[in-house]
Amino acid sequence: MNDIPEIKEIDATMLTEPVRQALGSRSAEIRHWEHHPISYINTEVANLGLHRFKGIAREGVEDRAWSIVLKAVDAPINDTDPSQWNYHRREILAYEEGLLTDLPGGISAPRCLGITKYSNGVCWLWLEDVLNPGSPPWSLTEYGLVAHHLGQFNGAYLTGHALPSLPWLSRHWLRGWLSYYETSNREALELLQDEHFWEQSLLRSAFPRQITDEVLQLWESHESLLRTLDRLPQTFCHLDAYRPNLFLHRDGQGSNQTVAVDWVFMGIASVGEEIANLLAASLIWLEYDATEARNLDEVIFNNYLKGLRDAGWQDDPRLARLGYTAACALRWGVVGLWWLRSLGDSGKQAELETHWNRPLAELVSQWARTTTYILGLAQEAYQLREDLDVKE
Repeated sequence: MNDIPEIKEIDATMLTEPVRQALGSRSAEIRHWEHHPISYINTEVANLGLHRFKGIAREGVEDRAWSIVLKAVDAPINDTDPSQWNYHRREILAYEEGLLTDLPGGISAPRCLGITKYSNGVCWLWLEDVLNPGSPPWSLTEYGLVAHHLGQFNGAYLTGHALPSLPWLSRHWLRGWLSYYETSNREALELLQDEHFWEQSLLRSAFPRQITDEVLQLWESHESLLRTLDRLPQTFCHLDAYRPNLFLHRDGQGSNQTVAVDWVFMGIASVGEEIANLLAASLIWLEYDATEARNLDEVIFNNYLKGLRDAGWQDDPRLARLGYTAACALRWGVVGLWWLRSLGDSGKQAELETHWNRPLAELVSQWARTTTYILGLAQEAYQLREDLDVKE
């Protein structure tokens, strides 16, 4: 029997408690509201959707505006290993256990306003609304501020803050990610090794050199790089810290703070791994111009290192750089070539242009520059591993 209400069936009775939690009131009565789905660039198939509810509530003689977010998730309890990379119940459990209530450093999570569980594992997670629809692209200063907060956050767990040991936290996250995309990765590798594939004018103009050998080297090295990451200092990470999941706010004391949403990947990972997605995904999802990748890289890493230092971490900074460069290369060096499979199909090319609202040549240029830069980071990671003598 299906006991899961449709979103359109949500009424004042269902909304009252989360709205009161949001307002900090025990007596507020909802007068009216509206709701809209929230568009999200990379929503998982298992995620049943994000919805913003906002309206007016009456408290005594005062009308108060409110806004809350519903995250409806398919998160079944089954035999799946809860430490796997994409365990959808993880965020629910983290809120239930209070793990996200008081995070160290400049990072926080939205307040949980209530959790409703239905049959078949569907959960409704009511959250504080921290989203800023239509917010402009970040400047380098904003990227640096967020990277600094992430460094403080990770650094706290490297310098005495107890690492959480809950069984449902992700472990070896990147290994699971690469395993999930192995089939598509191998398809991309086959394309790259087809000499006729490189005859396409778009590719010839986008890549200053053929990347086949470097990509093959990375794929052949991915197991050893994964083992290298396991040897580095370990910390607690969000693991999906990129632009759509991060929001800059000021706290009650006027200090800048980064609010991170979507904690489904959270777990234990190496120092530096946290900021890999802040660089690479920002380029891949067109949040930042890939012609300025080096500037973005320097700002992100230097500010992350400053955050680690602020938290008291005084180890060799090359360890953090190794974790960062290796994780960038592993996460997106091959997986990030997903778009190559669309180049031989005019219909798929049109879909790319429609989805991203950009000309295909511009998209290919951005993604090619991104890939070239990430492959350069892979070379840096190989050299750092040798210099530091990090044994597998």
